Amino acid sequence: MTLSPTEEKAALRNIILTQCLAIVALGTIVNGTLLLYLTAIGATAVHTMIYLAIIPLTNAILLLPAAYLADRYGKKRLGQIGLSIGILGWSIISIGAFFGSSSESVIVIGIVLAAICSSLMGAGWFSLLSPIIPAAIRGRFFSRLRLSFSTVSLTLSITYAWLLSIHSGIIVYQGIFALAALAFMLRWFTYHRIPELEPPNRKNTDPSFFTVISKVFRVKNLAAFCSYIFLLGLFTAGAAALFAMVEKRVLDFSATRIILLSNITLIGSMLGMFVGGRIVDRHGPRLVFAACHVMLALTLMGFLLRIFFPPSMLVAHLCAMHFLLGSALGAIGIAMTSELLGILPQENKSVASSMFIIFQTSGVALSGLIPAWILQVGILRDNWQIGARQLSSFDAILLGYSIMTLILVATLGLIPSVLRKSEPASLGINRL
Repeated sequence: MTLSPTEEKAALRNIILTQCLAIVALGTIVNGTLLLYLTAIGATAVHTMIYLAIIPLTNAILLLPAAYLADRYGKKRLGQIGLSIGILGWSIISIGAFFGSSSESVIVIGIVLAAICSSLMGAGWFSLLSPIIPAAIRGRFFSRLRLSFSTVSLTLSITYAWLLSIHSGIIVYQGIFALAALAFMLRWFTYHRIPELEPPNRKNTDPSFFTVISKVFRVKNLAAFCSYIFLLGLFTAGAAALFAMVEKRVLDFSATRIILLSNITLIGSMLGMFVGGRIVDRHGPRLVFAACHVMLALTLMGFLLRIFFPPSMLVAHLCAMHFLLGSALGAIGIAMTSELLGILPQENKSVASSMFIIFQTSGVALSGLIPAWILQVGILRDNWQIGARQLSSFDAILLGYSIMTLILVATLGLIPSVLRKSEPASLGINRL
């Protein structure tokens, strides 16, 4: 099945709308609103970091079984079931603070349901998009997609910061998550309008789930690329949360200032997406991967250098670090998605794309869980010094992440486009 130019344009528009509505909810994780909500109801730092890792950890567990079902019974069917669960989950998060001493447990239930939604939708998302998005414009389309939902996220974050500066009570957080639940209700309709061009294969000759997994794992370049993404996520994905932890618990910044700093990360991310999409279409993803990998390592190290700046320049330095972190993550996200669509096999696409997401989200989850475990068992001292200047246990973890990210430059050879020429991108250059 193919789409006419008008149908293709409508499909691409609905993809963007679907993700913009999703970010109304998921953006609360990125911009620190969920972290602040959990802190406001009395969750400890360790518990908060564990709760924030629930969604990526659930993805790591459920994605592959969900993808197996998506390839056989329909990507959209599974996605719409997930959306229904997500509406319930975000609604529970919103009302969770009403339950007094049980608030934390109720909110965690909502987070788990939101995580299940993420798994059921994510399982077939890239395979649903794969036949719709022309290869020649992948970089620019994903740049446009991410810029769109980042703009929504930035606008909402600024609004949230303004609201919290006026009134920082729990009721404001509840209103934010009620809006997230409403966005998921609207998302159900835009998602329904995205065409499923490759129908489910219910008569697949592969007899079992494990046979399919084994077959997909042998797809050329896929396992190597997934391994690289896991390692990169492991040592970079938790950086934003650690930045926020330092700013909240060490520097004692206000909720408004923390959200504004996260907005600087978003602005940097938007620039990275814009530039990264164009580099990917012109030169392939390999240049983006190489440059951003080194940039991430230096940014994590740079965050620790705040101790050498006078108080008058501290916020400016932190803004720069947030901006650079966002720029690198934004550009590398475009390269990552474009690379994935270029190596997906024709059969079992949902399982293959979910295997990628499994590796990615496993790295993300561990990037949050490992610091939580380190802090829980007390391996690190609460405070340590460089000369007369004091750093925290959060900074020690960031230092370790920076060193490992720099060492992992050696793993760039696992990226397929580093080993081969990128596919031509000259056709359709003016499609977007």
